[in-house]
Amino acid sequence: MASSWRPLRRSAAPRVRKAATVTTRKLHRRKRLGMSSVEDRVTGRTTFLADMPVEGMLHATMVRIPSPRAAFTVNDVSEALSVPGVLAVLTADDLMIDGSIPRFGPQVMDQPMLAIGATRYEGEPVAVVLAETERGSRIAAGRVDVSFTEREPVMSRDAALAAAPLHAERPDSQAEWVDSNIMGSWTFEHGDLVTSERDAAVVIEGTYRIPFAHHFAMEVPAVLAMPEGDGLTVWSPVQHPFLLRRVLSSALDLPMSLVRVIGTELGGSFGSKGYPKMEPLAAALSLKMGRPVRIRITAEEAFLLAQRESAHIRMRTGVAADGRVVFHEMDADFLVGAYTDISARVVAKTGLHAVTPYRADAVRVTARGLFTTTPPTTAFRGFGAPHAVFALESQMDIAANRLGMDPVEFRLLNLLPKDHPIPGEKPVDGDWAQLLRETASAMEWAEPKRKGRGRGIALGLKSCIPGTTSIARVVVSADGSVALYVGTTEMGQGTHATLGRLAADRLGVNPDYVAVVAADTSVVPFDALTASSRSLVHMGNAVVAACDDIIEQLGEITSTWGDGGEVESNGDRSIALMIEDRFGPGMGELTGIGSFSGSKDPSHVLAGPTPFYEVVATAVELEIDRGTGALIIHRIVHGTDAGKVLNPRRAAGLDEGGVIMGLGLATSEELMLDPSTGRLLNGSSLDYRIPTVLDAPHMESLFVENGDGPGPHGSKGLAEGGVMAIGPAIAAAVHDCTGIRFTELPITPERVLLALRTTSS
Repeated sequence: MASSWRPLRRSAAPRVRKAATVTTRKLHRRKRLGMSSVEDRVTGRTTFLADMPVEGMLHATMVRIPSPRAAFTVNDVSEALSVPGVLAVLTADDLMIDGSIPRFGPQVMDQPMLAIGATRYEGEPVAVVLAETERGSRIAAGRVDVSFTEREPVMSRDAALAAAPLHAERPDSQAEWVDSNIMGSWTFEHGDLVTSERDAAVVIEGTYRIPFAHHFAMEVPAVLAMPEGDGLTVWSPVQHPFLLRRVLSSALDLPMSLVRVIGTELGGSFGSKGYPKMEPLAAALSLKMGRPVRIRITAEEAFLLAQRESAHIRMRTGVAADGRVVFHEMDADFLVGAYTDISARVVAKTGLHAVTPYRADAVRVTARGLFTTTPPTTAFRGFGAPHAVFALESQMDIAANRLGMDPVEFRLLNLLPKDHPIPGEKPVDGDWAQLLRETASAMEWAEPKRKGRGRGIALGLKSCIPGTTSIARVVVSADGSVALYVGTTEMGQGTHATLGRLAADRLGVNPDYVAVVAADTSVVPFDALTASSRSLVHMGNAVVAACDDIIEQLGEITSTWGDGGEVESNGDRSIALMIEDRFGPGMGELTGIGSFSGSKDPSHVLAGPTPFYEVVATAVELEIDRGTGALIIHRIVHGTDAGKVLNPRRAAGLDEGGVIMGLGLATSEELMLDPSTGRLLNGSSLDYRIPTVLDAPHMESLFVENGDGPGPHGSKGLAEGGVMAIGPAIAAAVHDCTGIRFTELPITPERVLLALRTTSS
């Protein structure tokens, strides 16, 4: 698929000392290193890790029991060992390091590689079989004799608060809640709630529920580990190779210099492959067996690997008679599953910015994470923000209706203006009112609607991860071609193409001559993570800085030339000649290094202020099929405060893909648990309903570009915003055409039809 690029306002070649102009010789056109084409993906030619055999590889299959919470004993493994090709059946005791069973986690090392005496979620492995063939390992796994005694599952907010602690031991960071199932709790407040409530003419109270959801990446999950010398190499379709290296180093008690992580092609992630899942177990097995070990699970098993958190949010909003919001009070409980994973950061970050877009004299937000007997929750597109946005925007819509105000005008009255200070955070960095106005205008908000239709609009906001670093290395070879080394992972968002184009533009070379090398911790420089819509800002700035380092070196070379340093555009003095002039007949190359780091503040709950805000507005026009309850969505307009868009087609694709994902989360997607056993009921591609191309409505994307972002050319990150505001916009549109207010997602045809029948009766 062709990719469009907006011309940037700079000369075709960099300006270096004495006005040197860089040219390149014509090179053979080739596909960029490490970049799988769109055609390869859609035709199935892309090789994923699950398709990659390695000579001498062992196959590991995890043994599971059909219960989310049970005490178990592995009794007899002799029948499993009798299967041809089976080498070992291991339990947690077999993986001990210095007398302790290794655990892992990106924030808290609380998840064991194999369950220890009891399971805390359905699918938690109790043992693992290693065999010469995958078929043999799967057959043997089914023959391991395990007895277990089921215990009552913990699946809801009330159950988590009432049940005995699921974890008898807790790390120091969670010691405050050792006698409960509270993973962590954070409160953010300013102003005087008591005084502000007296000023309220209207108080809106609501309770909002958002279910567990599945990431639904299309690639079959797999990981491969291989011992090498005194260390190991791990291949994984992971978003954050350097973070995985750190976690493996800690879990296995190895120096990071002996742990190599190689990122492989990703067939989608949406957060599911951000943080370690099967990699620590594969690595430990590989070191124990002294051979390469691969773990490959099915699409159905992936439903039990990780998921998005569920939320129960109670909210009160006070509004003065003139429409000013005077207070917000929110209590948000997040069900985070059996182990911490990255959920502590999800919960804290969501609470911090739960009501950020709007003014309020007083605010109090309490966000808690609660352990449950469900799979560990992890990062998901939007990183918790869609939950708070659904509650906040529903409250704003109800308040506007109660006061008889237009929902757009009510929001405009209460939106924070640009540069307005935010307690403990970066001031407002965009014209959010302009974004709302332009989105409403594109939806023709002020125009009459067709009979039977409803419209809804909502804002969404999330912050970017603070205090992280990205480093880029640019190498210019003697033929004038460029190699760009970055730790940023490509997972369909087009970052490698964008970074390559930034380097080409900065150096004044043809983009086809730029190769992007990525995702190998022993080859590329450090990058904290590929998440939080940060890559364009952080790695983009690092790439520009590395190119500037090259330009500085070229200037030093040309400053020694007797003719004043001019390089003719006809190629008589190209980059190749500059390098030859500097290094002589042995030729050589130039290497530039650049880095970018976000601000750090140890006193900040997230360790620093956000580099930028990702803010969106989404408007929906729909009608209801009153015979089936189906939502017929006619139009969606999605606007983003982008700062500066570098690749319009790619940006629109990211936003529209996010909107479609959010559409599924708002109207059909929900992980359903058996209320008595706690087992998952719809853990398959057939039973878990995601949108298809047939469900995609007419969509329009727009971008507010004021050049006010911290990234190259004033850009900001985007990619997650599409999921944030579509839920409350749909709920508002349904209310507009039916008078029925939904406060629970998803808004399925069954729920709509039931509500219509209840209302009519």
